[in-house]
Formats: sequence, structure tokens, C-alpha cells
Amino acid sequence: MHTPPDAAATLYSPDEVPAELTAQPSLIVSDITDRTGRALDELLPPAEPALWDEAPRFVHFPWRNALVKIPGPRTFRRLRLDRNRHKLTAAQQSAAGDLRIGIVGLSVGHAISLTLALEGLAGELRLADFDELELTNMNRIPATLMDIHDNKAVIAARRISEIDPYLTTAVYSDGITTENIDEFLDGLDLVVEECDSFDVKVLVREKCRLRGIPVLMETSDGGTLDVERFDLEPDRPLFHGLAGDLRIEDLVGLDRASLTPLAVRVLEPMKVTAPMAASAIELGHTVTAWPQLGGDVLLGGATVAAAVRRLVQGKPLRSGRVRFDRDTWLDGLEDPIAPALPDGGRQTAAAPEPLPPHEQTPLEAMSDRELVLHAARRAPSAGNQQPWQITADEDAVTITLDRTRTSTLDVEHRASAVAVGAALYNARIAATARGVLDDIEIVDDAETLAGRARLKGLDTGSRSPEAEAELSALLARGTRRGVGDGSPPSDDDLARLHDAATSDRTRLLALTDRADIDRYASIISRSDRARFLTPELHGEMFEELTDDPATAEGIDVASLDLPPAMAGMFDVLRRADVMALLDEWGGGTALGADAGSRVASSSAVLVLVQRGTSAGDYLRGGIVAEQLWVAAERLGYDVHPMTPTFLYAGDDETARGLSSNHGDELAALRREMLDTWPLDADEAPTIVLRLSRADSPSVVSRRLPTGS
Repeated sequence: MHTPPDAAATLYSPDEVPAELTAQPSLIVSDITDRTGRALDELLPPAEPALWDEAPRFVHFPWRNALVKIPGPRTFRRLRLDRNRHKLTAAQQSAAGDLRIGIVGLSVGHAISLTLALEGLAGELRLADFDELELTNMNRIPATLMDIHDNKAVIAARRISEIDPYLTTAVYSDGITTENIDEFLDGLDLVVEECDSFDVKVLVREKCRLRGIPVLMETSDGGTLDVERFDLEPDRPLFHGLAGDLRIEDLVGLDRASLTPLAVRVLEPMKVTAPMAASAIELGHTVTAWPQLGGDVLLGGATVAAAVRRLVQGKPLRSGRVRFDRDTWLDGLEDPIAPALPDGGRQTAAAPEPLPPHEQTPLEAMSDRELVLHAARRAPSAGNQQPWQITADEDAVTITLDRTRTSTLDVEHRASAVAVGAALYNARIAATARGVLDDIEIVDDAETLAGRARLKGLDTGSRSPEAEAELSALLARGTRRGVGDGSPPSDDDLARLHDAATSDRTRLLALTDRADIDRYASIISRSDRARFLTPELHGEMFEELTDDPATAEGIDVASLDLPPAMAGMFDVLRRADVMALLDEWGGGTALGADAGSRVASSSAVLVLVQRGTSAGDYLRGGIVAEQLWVAAERLGYDVHPMTPTFLYAGDDETARGLSSNHGDELAALRREMLDTWPLDADEAPTIVLRLSRADSPSVVSRRLPTGS
């Protein structure tokens, strides 16, 4: 070989720098350790202490007549590759640093070797090319005029050394021959073959197949990446058998005209681009070599690096071909805002959707029964699932639990039972306002859970002004999710809230101390993160959301009052593959940050607690929950239900079962909440409401027609 003395940088410890080197008056000396020290101080997570104690090095670049003081190898690698994190794990980056890769041909190979070096995907690169740089090469090789007539492998080695002098490079400036190929391949993990000589292509593959070394090739035509896994398939034919059972002996003595058809067969003539196919005919006539574009070559560096990353990540990389054809991609350009730009591209505001017929009748025009039905339907429910069937006859309005409208977090239909109770409360108030309430009853047996408002004297009862005021408030009730000002509630307000929430079966736990609110903010933040990162819960969460203003169920995305940064990432947040990566990295803290910050801005957090855990107990709790919600709004507070993921899990094992990958965390959060705010043995939480003063608009959710 091998490496000419002016192709490799030399590393020295501080006390080993030759005196004759530093004595040269023309030597350019520089020191980057001051800046890198500051960068090390700013790393997140903080750098391990050992890096601060690592001795620096001096690196000499003879072709630049320069001596540079740099951090030691571990510190250098930690800093240089810091921005790779979350694209590659620390373990994967470490494995990549052990790879020994040979690159044959340093035209396309220059871009590949450069990209591998940039991404830290090798610890040693062996570069083989006999050719010198010519001006005609500089449409695709990122060299300079000062490199003209230097060996292509030497040019690449110099550039890599200037990026990472700790990365070992070896230069075979004679290219690959039958005499040196065994030495070149010794100990390699992977070969990237990018040479022009067809006989060398065959020789490299024959030897790699014998040694079980995988071979990658990037043709740069149509972005074609070729993979031959000789490590997994020791009998695989060269070039996938596209040119027959080739052997190097068969190519001896063949001229270029004879080799070109073989090369075209390998490229698959029906799949190469038209310019490349035409150029194959014109070789030796109107063109002297295969055409290549700089952009295609640079793309090749990226695709080979992507393939190497898959190897270190343990992802599948089978033998075969894939095409990254930029022209095909560009033919498929789509305008992301086209659907929102009608009338020749003029952006117009969407006309508000009309209310569905069942919501258009004025209250005063409704009969007593119609008003009771309407009020019942206006009750809140988790995810606006409306888990009920509401029916009416001459004597009653009945709200029956619909067990088909449920979700994973609706453990044993407890959240749904709370919603049925809220609907029953609304029905009772509406009937009382019109003076037609006889009584309410609850049906709780093995088959049915229902609340029934019995009516009397329809259209003949005397009205209740107090109940009418309550009715107006509950019909105007909505979820207000805005960030609050944190101002505490008055003692009088707290007394009124306790009165609204206290019955023989319920009590109110009001968190008003800032430490308690912050503690709950931390719990809800971690709970939300687990919900995002659990595939099933993440899927259900986004199924609940809708951006269709005409839909009669689900939560309108516009009502979430998302901060701009989160709203801009909404389509990313809904992607399951993104959540899986965050989970793999142990990240995703930001996923719960919005919920945590909203709770932290609260005036109070109200935890309604009930006695008993039967379906009927949750229904009764729901009656009080709606009464509490309306009372809070009448006091001028914005109300936002913020129940943690595990709220309706009656024990740690049930909480654990809510998530396939974060069950232990949910169980621990449940235990933390109960340890912080203990409940009696016969008690369970009904709902958690966040109260704030934020002046956020009230969003009244759409409702399905009665009986749906």
C-alpha cells in the first residue's frame, strides 16, 4: 500500500510533539480546546466526569503544515457526534465506531467515505483507488483545484483526517489488484464497491463471498443501492445472478466493448434511467465515461450510510436493490395547503358549520320532555364518547349505559357510569326547572346501568326560578382548557365548592396549596407521557380527536387550545412510529409537559371522592361531579377535567394492565397519588377537575341525536 506519508495525520500527546516540528517558522499552530471545553460544559445530559480529566492531543496535518491542539479521543468523539443522539443510541454509536469498512473507488466512494466519517459509522476506513484527480472529476468529487493530480484515495483520506484524526484511514494508492486484495480485505466487516473496472467489481465480490463479507454498491443512477449479503448467503451468485454465473477468469482479455454489455445487464437495462441507458450505447462514441451528477453521488453517500446504520442498529438489511429516484419523487410533489386554498389559491375563512337539526330548536319552543332530553344529552363524557342511550316515554326520560362506547381507560365502564350520572343530573335539573320532576331512580343490575328521571304533569307544572338559573348554567357549561393565572380561590368560593360536592356518599379534596398543585402537575405530566408512549392508548387518544367541526362526537382539535409549538407538531404527535422511537430512547418528557404546565397554572385542583366502586356508585358520583362542575363555572372559574390515565384502576395490577410498556410506571403513579392524598378503604376517586381563571372560550361539544 499504502498510505503515503502526506495522506495521514499524526497524533501526539502534549509531551511528545517533536521539537523540530514546532521549530518550523512556517508551521501554523492552533488550539480548539478552549471552545470545546465550553461546549463540553453545555452538553445535555452532562458529560461524564472522566472526560474533563482526559489529556488533549496535538494533531499534525503535513499537507497543511498545521498543528492543532484537540480534545482527547473520548471527549472529541462525545462532542463531535453529540448531534447523532436519538438517531443513533450510545450503544449503536459505539458499535459503529468498531466497524472496519473498505471502499473501492473514490469518486462515488469519496462521498460515501465522507458521509461515513461524518456520522461516525466506522473506526477504520480503507480507501483504494489508483487514479488521480482530474478537472473532469470535479463535477462530483468535492475536492479543490489544489488537489488536481493527487491520488483520489489520498484526497479522501486527508479530508477525513481533517474531520476526525482519530478515525484510522489506510490508503491503497495502487487500487485493488490480485496481489493486494487479500491484504485489503483482511479483518473488514463491510466492503463498499464503487470502482469503474468491471473485472475489479467481479474480483472484489468473489473474494468477499469467500470471506463472508457483505458488499454494498451505489450506482448513483436513479439512486440505486445494491446489497449483497455474502455474510448471510455464502452461495449467493455475484450481482444476484443478473449477469450469469460470473467468474474473474471469464473476464481475462475482454476489452471495454465486451465488458460494457455485462455491466448493463448488472444495472438491469429496463430499470436504469433513460440517460444512462442511452449513454451505454454512446460510450466510446460521444461520451468517454459513464455520466454522473454531483447530487446523485452525494445522495449515494447518504443511502450507503443509511444502510450501514441499519447494520449497527440491528435492523433488517437483506440482499437486493432499492431505488431512491429523485425525479420520481419530485414528480409526486403534493401541495400541503391545496385543500385549504379554494378559488384559485385565495385563502378564505371556512364558513361555520350549521348546527345539526336536533340542536337548532330554541329552548322556549321545546316541550318539557324535549328539554329534559336535550339537557341530558349536554352532559360531559370522557373523550366526548357519549356512552349512553337516551330514551323517553310518557312517564320518564331514561339514560342507559351503552357499553359499546368505551375505551381502555374506561375500566369496567366507570368513566362511562360517571357520564351517565352527569346526564341524569342534567335531566333532573331540566325537569325541576319546568316543574315536572316526580323523582329519579337508578337501575344497577347485572345487565343494565341506567338513570331515570320520572316525570309528572307534562307541560302543566310550575317553573322553578332557581332550577331555571341552574339549567341555564349547565346548558352553557363547557370545557375551558386555557392556561390560568394561578390566583387562589377565596375561602367563600371553597366553601361553596365543598357544599356542591358533599353528600352522604361523596366528599371533595381541594388542592389549593401550591406544593400540592405542583405535585399533581408532576403526576399528570408523567401520566400523559405514558399515555402518549403506550401504542394502544396513543391510538385511542387520537381516535377521540377530530378536526371536522360538523362531527357529532369526539373532541374538536380546535378546542384543545394547544400552545403554538405543540399545535405545529400535532401531526408528528399522532405518529405511532415517532412515539415508538421516543419510547425506545427513554424520551418523551415533553409529551406530558403541556398537561403539567396547565395544572401548574391552576387556581385549584378538585378531586371528587366517592364511597363504593360499583357501577351505581360511579353513576351517583357523576351526579355530584356535574353539580360541582356547574357550581365552579357559576363562580367564574374555567373548568377542565384532568383525570390521570390510571384514575379508574381500582388496584395497582389493573393500573399496570392499562399499558403494555409503561404499566409499572402507571401503577407507581397511582400509588404516589394515593400516598400523597390518602383515601379511606371504601373510597375511590370520581373525577379530577382543574379550576383556573384564564378567560378562555367555552367550547360546547357537539352531541349525537337522541337514541344514537
